[in-house]
Amino acid sequence: MRVNKGIAVSGLSLLMALSAPTWARDTWYIGATSYETTMNNNTVHDRERVENCTLVACTSSIVSRDYRGRFDTDRHPAINFGFINRDGWRTEFEYTEADFGIRSQQSKEDSIESRRVMASFWRDFKFNDSPLGTYLGFGFGLGQLKQGPADDEFAVAQLGGGVTYAVTRNLSLDLGYRLYSAEPDIELEDDNRRIDLDNRGHSFNFGVRYYLY
Repeated sequence: MRVNKGIAVSGLSLLMALSAPTWARDTWYIGATSYETTMNNNTVHDRERVENCTLVACTSSIVSRDYRGRFDTDRHPAINFGFINRDGWRTEFEYTEADFGIRSQQSKEDSIESRRVMASFWRDFKFNDSPLGTYLGFGFGLGQLKQGPADDEFAVAQLGGGVTYAVTRNLSLDLGYRLYSAEPDIELEDDNRRIDLDNRGHSFNFGVRYYLY
């Protein structure tokens, strides 16, 4: 019984240590992050209206391309800013752009562009008197996919976590992982084309944050 009580007390002490605030102050920060993002392969439905003209008249037809979309991993930067309070909660806003190469021979384009604006909420955990810490959280945002002239906007959500290291009081490093998923069946459209696909994937990231005071 004493052994079990000792284990319980030790576990509670460890949990309290992990839940200690990362920063005992309220402050704004700015940051820069390098992402390595993989967009999951998925089925692409590509429909294009093609016009054929002769000396007599012009006719149009729909060219269909259904194929397995295979996308390259892309390295891309992001900028972010946020606010952390003394309880360890962070609110962060981030903007990022990516360009995923397409390896499917059936595709008319060789890449697809992605832009995202995210609002994320992170909870920092830290051992007392240690520069090392961890964090977990989630976020929501809006994005745009563009392939050739066709594009579409979408809603996106993410889960993530990572490890932080405080170099100084004002400077910290961040190594993390993100799992994201946009709304299903995104439709990229222009006057003559419609492309249906999903946008899900994951990212590894390395970043730096500078706390303003």
